[in-house]
Amino acid sequence: MGFQKAVLLAGVAFAATTTQSHAQIAAPAETDQFATGEAKVADVGNDIVVTARRRDESLQDVPQTVNAVSSETIQKLRINNAADIAQIVPGLTIEGGSSGSGGFGASSGMRGVPTFLNSNASPVVQFYLNDAPTGRGPEVTQALFDIGQIEVLKGPQGTLRGRSAPTGAITITTTRPDLVDAGGFVNLSGTTRGGINVQAAVGIPIISDVLALRVAGAVDHNEGNGVTSANNPLEPYVKSEALRATLRFQPTPDVDATVMYQRLWRSSRSFTQLVGPGNGGNGPEIAAGDRLGITDQPNQSRSTVDFVVGQLEWRLGGQRLNYVGSYRRSNQTARSPQDVANVLPGIEYLQNTETPATETSHELRLSSEDRVLGIFDYTIGAFYDRESSNPKVDGVARFLTGAFGPPGAPTVQEPLSRYTLRNVISIDPVATEKSVFGSITAHIGANTELTAGGRYIDYTRHDRFTLGLLGGFNALANPTPIPAFGIPALPCAGLLALDPQLAGAIDSPVYTGSPSICDLPIPSQQLQNVDRREKFTPFLYNVSLSHKFSPDFMVYGNVGSAFRSAGPAIGLTSVLSCCTLVGGPDLGSIEDLVFQGEERSTSYEVGFKATFFDRRARLNVALFKQKFDNYFFLTQSTRYLSVTDPTSPATSDVSSAEFTTGADAKVKGIDVEAGFQVTPRWSLNLGFSWSKAELDNALIPCNDGNFDGVVDDIVPTAQDFVDNGVLIARCRSNEAISRTPTWNLTVQSEYGAPISSAMDGFIRGSFVYYPDNPNASQGVVIDNYSLLNLYAGIRSPDNAWEVSLFANNLLNTQQVLSINPVAPVSSGGAARFFGNPASGYQQIAYTPRREFGLNVRYAFGSR
Repeated sequence: MGFQKAVLLAGVAFAATTTQSHAQIAAPAETDQFATGEAKVADVGNDIVVTARRRDESLQDVPQTVNAVSSETIQKLRINNAADIAQIVPGLTIEGGSSGSGGFGASSGMRGVPTFLNSNASPVVQFYLNDAPTGRGPEVTQALFDIGQIEVLKGPQGTLRGRSAPTGAITITTTRPDLVDAGGFVNLSGTTRGGINVQAAVGIPIISDVLALRVAGAVDHNEGNGVTSANNPLEPYVKSEALRATLRFQPTPDVDATVMYQRLWRSSRSFTQLVGPGNGGNGPEIAAGDRLGITDQPNQSRSTVDFVVGQLEWRLGGQRLNYVGSYRRSNQTARSPQDVANVLPGIEYLQNTETPATETSHELRLSSEDRVLGIFDYTIGAFYDRESSNPKVDGVARFLTGAFGPPGAPTVQEPLSRYTLRNVISIDPVATEKSVFGSITAHIGANTELTAGGRYIDYTRHDRFTLGLLGGFNALANPTPIPAFGIPALPCAGLLALDPQLAGAIDSPVYTGSPSICDLPIPSQQLQNVDRREKFTPFLYNVSLSHKFSPDFMVYGNVGSAFRSAGPAIGLTSVLSCCTLVGGPDLGSIEDLVFQGEERSTSYEVGFKATFFDRRARLNVALFKQKFDNYFFLTQSTRYLSVTDPTSPATSDVSSAEFTTGADAKVKGIDVEAGFQVTPRWSLNLGFSWSKAELDNALIPCNDGNFDGVVDDIVPTAQDFVDNGVLIARCRSNEAISRTPTWNLTVQSEYGAPISSAMDGFIRGSFVYYPDNPNASQGVVIDNYSLLNLYAGIRSPDNAWEVSLFANNLLNTQQVLSINPVAPVSSGGAARFFGNPASGYQQIAYTPRREFGLNVRYAFGSR
């Protein structure tokens, strides 16, 4: 479907019900409720005022792409977590978004470049809460409540704030306490799918004009993606609860300090959604609309996040000194089923993961409030960040003979731990960044600006990685007596005389009686023990030139660079190099798929920003291009030889995993944002983003069953890997690095009208359109689809209260968003004991379900 048809669809959908733009052009000015030193979103007169460049200025004067989301829009469009921002910002994807962007393992992305959650890399999009970095992803922003503003800054970031991010930054600022007036709000909503969201806040001045406190909280319970299991009646859920307290202290007009503490609790239960006929014994035939999985137990996770941010601003002599310090501590535990193909109906074995993590950051910067010599604006500063974690993984590596009954007669039963090898993985990464940065803008005449900025980074990471196997026993039938050779029955302990490989065998304490069963011990072993230190010292830069041909038309161009690092991949239960050290065949190494170096990128952007019709309309267009060296690319599910016994690799399991690999990549695209205040009562906003992001002839792991360097559907055996001398096949590729469609279109609008002197009526909504998507899954093109959310209700003229009915996915769009090309394989080789059947299913992602709801909001005082 072409772009023209997409525009027509948008027009039809919104002919009568178009929704509110995310920052209206001619709306009343909002009160100053934004955190010290952070980007401010407010409509002043006919301008949207932001501080994306660390100073107050019109959005139309910023020479880069910025999407501003006001607190009013956050409330009206029910943006309850970071993922929901993608509903209104084109070209943005965040894991868990209700837009259903799809793609397995993706965490966040912008302009077609994703951060892959499983890659363990620093994000391409850096999140900030009250100007402090939030780690690898949006975990502390899973519950958005009492928010003053959000800004989405596109393009390389790092010369003005925090950490380097190659495609953009998202700054989220909580509402500040009011030093003069008390106030707050309560917001309640419920849906037909069992979703409940409660948000509330109250602020009080303790010492008028000097000290104030604001306390806010949120409870958000819902059914997640609604996927259940055909083999378990448990219902899925996602529960998020959060509490925040912010203290503000302003002893003089020139000194302003805030301290925020936030705690987030989150728990979830889910099943992996599948589609397919099954194999006749592991589950029913499943269609996509059934929203079913087959595992006997769900995925379960629990996490807590404590986050403290302190901010201080001191104005002195036309300059401004800012400090931002933060401490974040989190812990996540997860249990996930490993019998994903349901080889053992009614029985489940689990992998347990625990990930404690901490992060500390400090930033000190000095900037100008008044221009130096009437020409220059500047910002200089220093930044420090230390992030550490200690993930531990415990799961089944391999089932041995005896796990499912005596040798020769396997039965479906709880696997016996005595005959199971378990893997234990421990990773202890510590990453430390020290950097200095600066930026200066020269105002050349009244209409031209030249900005140059740089950041020198001293980045070190220390990764300790161990992979071990806990020992077990292999049950063997006692090979004696052998009457033909005159060998009498021997006790298991005496079998060494018969075969040296049976040394240490003992009588089985589990399988007693006749025939005799012997247990051969498999000792514990450490497969990997890596202590790796790396240091990087990149210098990043950004140069921007802009010129105003008139007060309403500006053109600009900029170029910038970025840097990322990645920690070791987690979860592989295989030796990384095989197998010359033990006399076996040389199968090479996959160590480069576990440990990564550094990623560098350079981006170019040109664009214009224009306003029309007495500043009632705006049109912002940007063209961009970016080149990546050693991009941290996550493959789709790829088969490999999982070796746990280097002395006998041909007896290993052929497993599948998503691998992180360094690959050159290139990106190009366009961003368009248009806003129009059609009438004083009707506003309209449209966004469009197109990007082509692809590998650049990169050598990556692939599914190549005949090992000729070309992707195919052939399923290789363990012996095939050994015969070809590799642990994994690799192919040259120019495939897309994104799992999302090449472009998407977003529309928001609102129409309101008075019903009486005390009441207004309104109708608003948001519309997102995605075209056909060949990127989500190898060999599959996902059909185009659209999502429409609609809101209608009544409110007071001053917005003090509102009651509305809403519908998410009003048109009940049902579309598969991605399909895993490799069928689920149960870990541990359980299928070897039962004929090695194919699962008959594939994993999918799917659009969100349609739901209806009611929202009630009441605000009082300063709000």
